[in-house]
Amino acid sequence: MRVYHARRVPVLGVALLAVGALLLAAAAAYYAYGFFAGRDLERLDVTVTGPVSETLPRATTTAHEGPSPAAQELYPGSLIPARQWADPRGAINLGVPDLEGFIPLSNEGQPHIAGVVGRADRIVIPQLNVDAEVEELSIINLASSAAYETPAFTVGHIPTTPNPGSAGNGWYFGHLENPIQGEGNVFLRLPEIADLLRDGDDVHVILTADGREYLYLVNATSTTHADDLALYPSDDARISLVTCFPRLKYDQRLIVTAQLAAFRDIQVPSPSTGEG
Repeated sequence: MRVYHARRVPVLGVALLAVGALLLAAAAAYYAYGFFAGRDLERLDVTVTGPVSETLPRATTTAHEGPSPAAQELYPGSLIPARQWADPRGAINLGVPDLEGFIPLSNEGQPHIAGVVGRADRIVIPQLNVDAEVEELSIINLASSAAYETPAFTVGHIPTTPNPGSAGNGWYFGHLENPIQGEGNVFLRLPEIADLLRDGDDVHVILTADGREYLYLVNATSTTHADDLALYPSDDARISLVTCFPRLKYDQRLIVTAQLAAFRDIQVPSPSTGEG
């Protein structure tokens, strides 16, 4: 009497084939993403020019006879981004910086900031809702070389570059994202600056140091390969913000440059004298 046995399905082999197919699909998707992300880098190369004074608070209007259209801002278009002029109550919500009290460097008789300025301890980019602490970057050993390590959840300053308010180019680094090591994404929205500049919006960076705030106006964004990044100096007073780009690939570096426009002393509230 013959006994027939059912064939055993090679479950392990099928599983391995399925896993292999998934890995190939993931690799193909990653390659396609990297290709298209690399082709889109040109949109991040933006340079703008214009007088700094137009972005700062206007001087108080002097007395005049009769109504003056220039003195009556019934529609204060200068106080909202250009992209919202047609729809000031639209859904686009850009942070608006408080520019009251800033002294423009271009004011007549105002000397250039001189002397030793302390290290930055805070950075604010109102248009991106960025408000983070600043730390000096530490050096880590990489076997045959050394590199700066960007701190978690904060913005790192290259110690050998100028401090806020000083002539030269101060370099600041922050993570775009760091899902594996969990070191934050303080500069996640930095790529948005290119579109803001292209649409005519002003982007400000405010650094705090030694009881004073230094206002920088962004004038350019650019990209370079990670291997080609070089810290270059400058004759004027500027800063350069750097983050990795694009997402999931991180082989490029986005550089945002901003020039020093103004400064103001921080108003420290006086302690209460009331009896408790």
